[in-house]
Amino acid sequence: MKGLNPEIVKGFGYKLETYTHFRNSFICETNQGIKVIQAVDGDIPQLLFQHSAKEHLYQNGFKWVDRFYISENNAPYYIHEGTAYVMTDWVDGRECDFDHLEDIKKAISTLADMHKVSKGLIPLEGSRIRYDERSLPLVVQKRISELTTMKKRINRQSHMSEFDLIFLKYYKYYEEVCKRSLEWLNRSNYNETKEKVKKEKCFCHNDYTYHNLLIAPSGALYVTHFEECRYGLPIYDLVSVLKKIMKKHNWDITIANELLSLYMDKVNIDDEKNLLVSLLILPDDFLKVCNRYYNTRRAWASQSLLRKLNLIIEQKENVAQFIKYIESL
Repeated sequence: MKGLNPEIVKGFGYKLETYTHFRNSFICETNQGIKVIQAVDGDIPQLLFQHSAKEHLYQNGFKWVDRFYISENNAPYYIHEGTAYVMTDWVDGRECDFDHLEDIKKAISTLADMHKVSKGLIPLEGSRIRYDERSLPLVVQKRISELTTMKKRINRQSHMSEFDLIFLKYYKYYEEVCKRSLEWLNRSNYNETKEKVKKEKCFCHNDYTYHNLLIAPSGALYVTHFEECRYGLPIYDLVSVLKKIMKKHNWDITIANELLSLYMDKVNIDDEKNLLVSLLILPDDFLKVCNRYYNTRRAWASQSLLRKLNLIIEQKENVAQFIKYIESL
């Protein structure tokens, strides 16, 4: 990684004193405190959409985001020798620990606060407007079809691997879970919900996970890295992070209940409960691992995927209890 030219910091109106490399960025001591400078891939329209989302949240009362500084060119970036750079404040904090109960409660509570003000985003002119274009009914139907295809493929083989044998033993169970997910989805008024969210200009972070959540010494949780942000159903964030947390906590329904209560005390999702159930019971991990296994030819990857599959099967009964709880919401 090449060094940092002081002109880049000057382009944001600050004077560089010293700096150090940190991952793919620079931590800079300036005449007005510690800042972070990072080179971006040059996709300015996408960067403008990120900036718009973060400013929308900040201006509507959600202050805990890594805002971009405005450069002397009145833009949320500065271009030096053909490369675009952004500058943010340095958050002196630690990553959110999904193993720690208080951290995950803070993560869910902060997500609810963010979602409460995520409506009405009007991006800056020149932004690349990003939408979540997927059709969930088609996605789930495709997953069910993929399971059938995998089974047929295995049955045509002359030799079965350990992964194949485990798949054949459990694929029917996971196929039934997928069908239950589709049933809940069909009861959810999904198309109406999608249109409502589109009309209200709601957006989701789309990568709300521990390494993008920083807890400051004050206890405040900052949400960073909005690169994947797009218009779409905010509930996707809730489902994604909740599944990551549940896997860490062996699908403990007491924890699930506490976290969902925290979220629903702040955000009314009565109209989206069937959709929430559908997404939470969809066996993403099983489907993902199987797809990767049957689409890779690397022996080392196969062993890694076998370990992941075994872990999924080990948690199967706890997941079944979690599904039972979710369906009773």
